[in-house]
Amino acid sequence: MNGTTIESKRSLLLPIAAALALGGLHQLLFFGRVPGVSVPLFLLLFYAYFWTFGREALRPPERAGWLLTAAVLLLALTYGLFDNPVFFVLNLMALPGLVAWQLTYLLSDRKRSWHDPMLIADAIGHVIKQTLLHVPDLLAVFRRKSEPEDKPTEEGDSAFKQVMYGLLIAVPVLVIVLILLFSADGVLRTMAGEIPTWFANLTLGDGAARLIWSVVIGAFFFAYLAGFRSPRRKPPVQGPAMANLIEAPAKFQTLVTVTLMITLNIVYVLFVAFQFSYLFGAWQGVLPESASYAEYARSGFGELIGVTFINFALLLIGMYATHPGEGKMRKVLNGLLVLLVFCSAAMLGSAFSRLLMYEEAYGYTRLRFLVHAFMIFLFLLLILFALCIRFRRLPLGRWMVALAVCAYLAVNYSLMDRMIALLNLQREEASADLDYLMGLSSDAVPVLVEYSSREGGEAFDSLLREKAVQELTERPAWQSWNVSDWRARDLFQRYVE
Repeated sequence: MNGTTIESKRSLLLPIAAALALGGLHQLLFFGRVPGVSVPLFLLLFYAYFWTFGREALRPPERAGWLLTAAVLLLALTYGLFDNPVFFVLNLMALPGLVAWQLTYLLSDRKRSWHDPMLIADAIGHVIKQTLLHVPDLLAVFRRKSEPEDKPTEEGDSAFKQVMYGLLIAVPVLVIVLILLFSADGVLRTMAGEIPTWFANLTLGDGAARLIWSVVIGAFFFAYLAGFRSPRRKPPVQGPAMANLIEAPAKFQTLVTVTLMITLNIVYVLFVAFQFSYLFGAWQGVLPESASYAEYARSGFGELIGVTFINFALLLIGMYATHPGEGKMRKVLNGLLVLLVFCSAAMLGSAFSRLLMYEEAYGYTRLRFLVHAFMIFLFLLLILFALCIRFRRLPLGRWMVALAVCAYLAVNYSLMDRMIALLNLQREEASADLDYLMGLSSDAVPVLVEYSSREGGEAFDSLLREKAVQELTERPAWQSWNVSDWRARDLFQRYVE
């Protein structure tokens, strides 16, 4: 599709009209509304628009495209299923990014692999540069064909240009004339003084704001689609192949990296051995001298995570920025890399254990839950690194991207608030932060209602009834509907009766 253009006004009119209609639906679903079931509903309409008018640029169906589409739809579906405010905000950034990545993979003329880092640059280029370049296409449908009188005159300028030149000259002259007229006539001067008041009284009503929203969003959709249908790029530079112009990055000698790994691994092994000497003993009440339970759990947590990130960088250097070596040297390097993975996993386990102890003492929160999830993700990354060290042909970058997308979807579907409420209520009620529990989203309501009905005290029951009354008095719009909120309202209705 590279270099192709929209051939006629008729081919422009329908996609423009459909884009404006889609913009109108966008304002209907989201203008002044909290996103809910409206998100997956609009995404289906958005895909229908791109499929209808952009399928000629679509690459042949393949597994990666279907998996990316499934990931986008699953992420959008969370707005219709759950009511978690944390992912509500995070997904407002993650979902558009994932959609842009997927559409660039499916529709871009460059046809890159789904795991190619340059696909991110292409996606940004289509959202910004290509979209801006195709904004003038919106006006092409209103242009009339050139008439004989529009052709250049003897002076070399068309009639349209001559009119524009005349208007440009008239503007400063008109300003001077008006100033003189207002100075000469007191009535005109008084009327001119009222003009700012007239503009101050003009306000954009809700209808005007919705119209502007619809037109701007619809124009963006059309220009964004046009960037895929007829991308406008500079022609490639003639000359030697780019591969010959770009030198391969320099790599470390094998012995240099081996020396570095030996030095670091000695330190890490000693540290891990020291950790094992008392880390797991703390679970049985054996703490370092003069250290409280909370101090022990918090001490060094951030530092251990920081060292783990450093080790990830060292692993990448050892695997891809170092000459692999031959024979025994290759085996030594791989062995040291595996040992680094093991030490990193042990330090990650130490930080994980510290956080678990801190949660047992002070309760579970959203931030602590997300930190746990991120640490599990890092542990899975370490396993992936170990596999790629053993089997060097495995594409690390491709599997890292796939693992990151799957992990993010998994934590979205983990019912975080439900788990937080359940784990906190399994501890002693006296130590539970009731105000925090009542501030959780609708995802946690089934656990709260069940606990209150079974063994909750008067304080718990009073707070829950107050929360129920507050929730039942609110009537969200249908665009904001989701399964979790609907189920919570039903449980609250039966609870207060």
